Amino acid sequence: MKRLFNIALILFLFAGCTTVKQGWKNFTAYYNTFYNAQQFYDAGLERNLRQVPQINALQPIRVHLPPTGAGLDDFEQAIERGSSILRNHEDSKYVLPAIFLIGKSFYYRAEYFSALEKFQELETLADGILMQEAVLWQGRTYLEMANYSEGIRFLEIEGDLIEEWEPGIRSEVDIILAQLYTGLRNWEEAAQYLNRSIVNLEDRNKKARAYFLLGQVNERLGDDSQALYAYNQIAAIRTTYDIEFNALRKEAEVSRRIGNYQRADYLYRSMQRDDKFFEYRNELQYEIARTYQLRGMPETAIENYQLVLRDRRQSPSTVTQARTFYGLAEIYRDDLDSFTLAAAYFDSAASVRADQALLPSGFDARELAESFGQYADLKRQITEKDSLLRVANLPPDELEALIAELQQIEAEKIEEEMSRMQSERDRMIVAEQTDTIIEAAEATTHGFLNINNPAMLQDASLQFQGIWGDRALADNWRRRADVSGSRFDQITIRDESDEVIELEPESTESSLFATAVDLSDVPFEEEEQIAMQSDIEDLNYRLANVFFLSLDMPDSARTYYQKVTESSINENLVTMAYYSIAEIELLNNNEDGAKLALDRLYAIDPNSLYTRRIADRLNVEINTFETVDIPRIEQQYFEVRSKESDFSPVERAETLLNLAENGNSDSQRARLLFEAAQEYMRAARFESDNQQVIREWFDRQDETRRMRTQFQTMQDSSRVMIADTTLAEEEMQFWQTIADSTFAEPDFSEYFPFEGAYWDTTRSILNRIEQYFASSNLMPSVSRLQQTLQKPEIQHPDEDVTEQPEPEEQLPDAFDGDIETCEELGITMDFEGGMDGFMRSITFPSWTESISMRGEVVYTFTIEPDGTISNYEQISQMDRSGIPQSIENGIDQLLQFTPFDGESSVRCNLTFPIDL
Repeated sequence: MKRLFNIALILFLFAGCTTVKQGWKNFTAYYNTFYNAQQFYDAGLERNLRQVPQINALQPIRVHLPPTGAGLDDFEQAIERGSSILRNHEDSKYVLPAIFLIGKSFYYRAEYFSALEKFQELETLADGILMQEAVLWQGRTYLEMANYSEGIRFLEIEGDLIEEWEPGIRSEVDIILAQLYTGLRNWEEAAQYLNRSIVNLEDRNKKARAYFLLGQVNERLGDDSQALYAYNQIAAIRTTYDIEFNALRKEAEVSRRIGNYQRADYLYRSMQRDDKFFEYRNELQYEIARTYQLRGMPETAIENYQLVLRDRRQSPSTVTQARTFYGLAEIYRDDLDSFTLAAAYFDSAASVRADQALLPSGFDARELAESFGQYADLKRQITEKDSLLRVANLPPDELEALIAELQQIEAEKIEEEMSRMQSERDRMIVAEQTDTIIEAAEATTHGFLNINNPAMLQDASLQFQGIWGDRALADNWRRRADVSGSRFDQITIRDESDEVIELEPESTESSLFATAVDLSDVPFEEEEQIAMQSDIEDLNYRLANVFFLSLDMPDSARTYYQKVTESSINENLVTMAYYSIAEIELLNNNEDGAKLALDRLYAIDPNSLYTRRIADRLNVEINTFETVDIPRIEQQYFEVRSKESDFSPVERAETLLNLAENGNSDSQRARLLFEAAQEYMRAARFESDNQQVIREWFDRQDETRRMRTQFQTMQDSSRVMIADTTLAEEEMQFWQTIADSTFAEPDFSEYFPFEGAYWDTTRSILNRIEQYFASSNLMPSVSRLQQTLQKPEIQHPDEDVTEQPEPEEQLPDAFDGDIETCEELGITMDFEGGMDGFMRSITFPSWTESISMRGEVVYTFTIEPDGTISNYEQISQMDRSGIPQSIENGIDQLLQFTPFDGESSVRCNLTFPIDL
């Protein structure tokens, strides 16, 4: 019995020691490592969340705020200490919290692939609430990675697998799903998830942002009543004033859109009076003006827009300025029919450097400024030429009266200018004298009346002569009439030949001026009048095109097209005008008007391309006459494209190649060649089994990119592990090997699908475009296709590849590593303004106007002693997309270097900076 008791006692003590030992492990893990890791994480999170991005109400907002880039060092420390727990305290209860903390730290450092791995690991090891948190954070990570489809698939599957969700976590998962669907612009699904989950959100800021997102989603669904309801709910939530302000603003905006202008005006003015929103005061004034504009009160809207621009207490932001100028331009365009002022305001809106992301969609101020600027210029030219024609046709007596009136107006201008000059001269010469004679007599420094100071005497003399003249002293010298004729009273003007004419004051009466009126532009001869009428017809056609194609105002365009048909000087313009009128009538579903225009076209030229096009649109059979003229390029192109089903891709390609040989311009030839290349690609794709091979090739390319990303993630993790000095030597060597290794590209060259005659022809045509039409705006598309169709050259990093060099005389300059720069040799460009002036003189391809690009192109030059260039070659790796070719055109036409001492040529490198 005693023995059994001793055995039981030993077992009890052993169990107690085990419990104490485990508790000690947990204790040391917490206080030695996890506590510090948690402290660093909390500090980093506080810094990160402190930087809340400003709301852009034009785009769907985020309920879960993205990482801001603050607190990175703190998160790095948290990762290191959390990793230490996984290595040194793997038996403690803090392993799973450490994994969770590491994953969140990676997330806030924007290292999303590493974060995703940790959250997936946590989901595998944990259960209960911690597993649900892992699912939630995986969804957040997919959202930040913009991998919307994968995030939706994952969350919806996990949502069905987990049976007992914590309500708060499930609500946040649904909110993340709503944001993922928002990223895919699937507004219906987003609204469903938001509606069913908002009420269960615990965080009031997230709830307010979720209601705001719901309002934005409902707006995009066209459900303004539900949008108003969502925005209105935010007022009852204590949240940040940024959300509160934007919610009220959106509520007013939706009210205005549904026609409740009084409610909108009340909300805007209430916010404007609220000191809490003082910094938005000017923006609210803009919204008030915008409300008046949409309400149909243009004059009141203009007054309020001017208040925005003239506010001295609070200058408007660049975005508010741009929107204000745009609103004024719309009023002058739509309500006041003043296109010239509209052009000026559109130009002002386009010139403001505002963030495009903060401007509403459809903010096309620059395009409208150009279009209305064209209108203003064309309208001015038409008005001027019409006036000259009217003057030329005036009766002689009316012409003389007009000339006399113009002379009188010009004389009055000259008299006013001379009066202004006289006043300015008097103010400069006649200075106010404040010293009295007694004060001057008392001054002893320069003597009585400054007799000892020649400079002051001269100044006093000039002041006297400015009033009284420079005559000799005589009786009655103060009489003004007796002192006229002084050089100070003479007024000088310049005539048209820039010669100086001196006039006496008495001769400045307007009746004495005989100003000439320039009538050289007036077309008095019949030939000149016909030429000017032809110019007006051309201007009217161009103005009609501006209305039709740029301003989307077909009714105004029809008016000017009809002016062209009425003048009927240029038959080609008349034909195109009737064609455009028919197009406008078809847009308005007026087939009778289109048929009338077709009849006029048929009467002018039954065989024209325009007649055939309108007849085909109207399904009208027309009788054409045979002609021996060779069809134009446009006609042949139209025939090919209008009957595509009658030709195979190869036949279309061959026809387009033939047309390109006879193109009218470089841009036309480049376009025809590019379309021919596309047709050959279609022929190649539709070969047997070729489409499947192409799909498999792109799948392999996607897989390679995925593997490369995973390898990069592993390398990032290895660098973190290497920084840990507590690693064993074998572990350190393992992670060092990964960090130093290079990703080996898989060799898929045997699967390359773009082989065959058609693909070779496509590559040949693309190379031809690059060689002869490098400045074309098609070059970006050409370069992308060339990169896609280029067969990959794979070289494994572990292979020792020894290349046989080419003969020395054939080695390109890029292999000459000892070539110095031209600056190092003291050789400079002989060009005004140096490198900056040369680059400003370069005309780059038109496609570069819509991009922002920085880089450099390096060339090796062979320069003769007299500074001329005998040879040059590009050695940098910039694609031949048109930019290097533009620089080379400038080199050929403009560039020369300063001469240098020596008898032989030198070679040097010169870098051309690109800043577009």
